[in-house]
Amino acid sequence: MYTVRKSLACCLVSAVLAFMLLCPALSAREIEIIESPEVALVDEEGAGKLYRVGEHLVLVMEGTHEEMGYQHGRLLASHINNILTKGYTPKALWERDYSREYVMAQSERMEKFFPEKIKEEMRGLVRGLHDAGYEDITYEDVRTGITQAEILHFPPDGPPACSNFVCWGKWTTDGRLLHGRNLDWNIKGDAQDDHAILVWRPEGGSPFMMIGWAGGVGSVSGMNSHGITIGESTLPSPDATFDGLPLLLQMRLVLEQTDNLDDAVAFFENCDRTTGWNFVIGDGTIPDGRALETDAKYCTVFAPMDPKETEETGHWGMEDAVRRTNHPIGLEQLMRLALAFGHRFGINVESVEDLQALMPALHTQNSWQRYEWMSKEIERQEGKIDVREAIQILATGPVYCDVTLHAFVADPSNNAVYVANAGNNPPVTATDMPFTRIDFSPWFE
Repeated sequence: MYTVRKSLACCLVSAVLAFMLLCPALSAREIEIIESPEVALVDEEGAGKLYRVGEHLVLVMEGTHEEMGYQHGRLLASHINNILTKGYTPKALWERDYSREYVMAQSERMEKFFPEKIKEEMRGLVRGLHDAGYEDITYEDVRTGITQAEILHFPPDGPPACSNFVCWGKWTTDGRLLHGRNLDWNIKGDAQDDHAILVWRPEGGSPFMMIGWAGGVGSVSGMNSHGITIGESTLPSPDATFDGLPLLLQMRLVLEQTDNLDDAVAFFENCDRTTGWNFVIGDGTIPDGRALETDAKYCTVFAPMDPKETEETGHWGMEDAVRRTNHPIGLEQLMRLALAFGHRFGINVESVEDLQALMPALHTQNSWQRYEWMSKEIERQEGKIDVREAIQILATGPVYCDVTLHAFVADPSNNAVYVANAGNNPPVTATDMPFTRIDFSPWFE
């Protein structure tokens, strides 16, 4: 992770809120959009096809879950081998003092919540790897990749920072919904080398896509053929467990199993959750959106103009928009954090008045600044936000971050996603890279 800069007072408050991370603020930046990338078929396996769209590998899987897993393992075998044995996974885990025994134990706890179809897909993926010549990779190795987000939520690592917004109606040029998202994680761990855009066309189900990595049976950014979009941000929480469905599968399954906003929200309300995550969900068909603050015990839902998003905590509801960074918005959630962690850092919070006395310091935190920046940038451009302006919000001010692993603007009305992936050798943050328009219409039929 990157260096966190803060005064002693802000350090204490940040610790209470579990690692509010800072990213550098820059003025308006030049952005590049590739509207019509070259599309080339690279390889195929059964109904599965691997394309290169501009600089991005796009894997399209089709069939049963076992068949889709096999296609994934065979077509992306070299990248899966690299990310699991040489690249991101060993650098993020084994080289950073996470013991294999600890990781496998927590991963096994989460596997108890995997649907059987996911296990079938994982077994198919391993079989595809073995048939491609990578016989040393095991089912447990693949499982580690799916469960690592929860494991990396705790020391010796620390949670990353991310920004998400959805806007529509009065803010966009034609009223359509746009979803902007930065995944601020780590661009020095080489995950970008095995970046892949994954498209599932499940037998008897609806197509969906996720921006992720080779070997991932789920990821953290995506859209389905019904216009549901989703992104996440780490949320500090005193209520966490490894006994639940890992983040990457929570997000994959909501895209696979739901076709409208209400059902997407209900999925998170009813699933076995793990630790703290903020979600922003868009529905391009209505259009509408929701922000969710979740952990193992709580799932709090925020609609546009939600009265829980209140000036009492330095936030405000917006018409036709929802947005989240890396802290809770609701007063109840903030109080839970302060009561749980404050005593560890010499901060005594016993009442709402005590919490409100800390607000001036909290407002200096980068997560608050990103929330405010996105909000005011949207409000500043009523009726003017298009894809370029949405990208500009991601690439400017405190939302700009020098460790953005990938960024996207989803345009569900047009079945399109604009994707930027971090560069490497040397590392380059994603929003300094070109955003490539990928049209999913051929695969969303």
